[in-house]
Amino acid sequence: MITAAFRAPWLLTAACAFAAGGFPLYAVGGSVRNALMGLPASDIDVCGPATPDQVVALCAGTAVRAVLRAAHFGTVELHVTDADGRHMAEYTTFRMDSYRCGHQPSAVSFATTPQVDALRRDFSVNALYLRLTDTPDAPEALIDPTGGLAHIRQRVLHTVTVDPDQVLKDDGLRILRAARFQAELGLTPTPALLASATRFAPLLKDIAQERLRDELIKLLLSDARYPTLARSQPPVPAGLDTLLQVGAWGALFDTLQANDTAIRATACYLPPEGMPPIAGKLTVLFWQESPQALGDCMRRLRISQREAAAAETSLKAMHGIRQGSLSLMDAVRLGLPALRQAAAAFTALHAAGEPLSMACKQADAMLAALQSGIPRSLQALALNGDDLLPLCTARNLPARQIGWVLDTLWQAAVEQRVKNEKAALLALAEKLLNEKKPD
Repeated sequence: MITAAFRAPWLLTAACAFAAGGFPLYAVGGSVRNALMGLPASDIDVCGPATPDQVVALCAGTAVRAVLRAAHFGTVELHVTDADGRHMAEYTTFRMDSYRCGHQPSAVSFATTPQVDALRRDFSVNALYLRLTDTPDAPEALIDPTGGLAHIRQRVLHTVTVDPDQVLKDDGLRILRAARFQAELGLTPTPALLASATRFAPLLKDIAQERLRDELIKLLLSDARYPTLARSQPPVPAGLDTLLQVGAWGALFDTLQANDTAIRATACYLPPEGMPPIAGKLTVLFWQESPQALGDCMRRLRISQREAAAAETSLKAMHGIRQGSLSLMDAVRLGLPALRQAAAAFTALHAAGEPLSMACKQADAMLAALQSGIPRSLQALALNGDDLLPLCTARNLPARQIGWVLDTLWQAAVEQRVKNEKAALLALAEKLLNEKKPD
């Protein structure tokens, strides 16, 4: 038995509804693949020969509610509510896809067998079909039209066709999916798949940035996807190496240069508190690039403004530390998360082989200084603008002078030239204002 998940009562309910109408129902794709690999699956996709209209008709009057979503692609949502809660599976009619250009099929035609349906899918390990039974004790029936089971056993990744060109020529995004599945599942792409990906890598330039981003994010987070999976190599570097090998790097990162040590360092990196993980890994990967260049790349890929800003700020901290130009006040303005990221990135890069022991020490020292009790914000000063207003009024100075005085007091307290105590700060403020002439 592959897994008890496919015997869940709600799936039995759905299978019964289909069987009553004379149609089989199959689980397909990642849920079946993961079950065979001993991995968890979050969703169960189902399919079969019934067309969308037939699905709606055979579910009518049953405990299964069918909702049409993309009938022209054969997609229907199946909803079942039982004692265990609410459940949903996406059903797709067996079909053949036709492509003219781009990564979405220009036309589809419905089919009646999994053997035909399998040929529209990408990789053999994703084209495994498990018949869902309408009785709890019925034997399992696994259909493997393209050799996916053997490829799982061999720990390799290959397309549903012997010639990968037939799969990749229709959808360049499948090249990124290959690298991502390699990283997530620990499957090694076959030489034929890599050769085909190299030939068709130029197709990636026509893929929407959002879709490139989604695959890149999944690849960068692949080390957390299946933490119990035994792997022969670190997941993120494995996927990134494949992108580089097949010529897909530029489609994602444009002019940002690959660095072998930085790629390996992504496996050593531990995101610190307050650092978005994607921004953190990209900071490690492109630690020698300018903050602006990395931020521009992330924005082009439609990665969030928050992550792009975090990456830029962290790179500024890293460059300042390496160049010896980062003052304690600079570090305070950049913020504690940026300094934590700089320290984590230098540690990972040094562990991967970059000679950065001095940068590691300097980052740790700066981080310790930031956490030593100095005021890391204006709000942490022992006085505020209301305390300074009487001093300005007494000297016939406009209230707008308060801003620069506060900033000067803050820097002096950070650099420990004055204690962060109200009396000491007021004394320095008086001295500053006494030297200031009215506008």
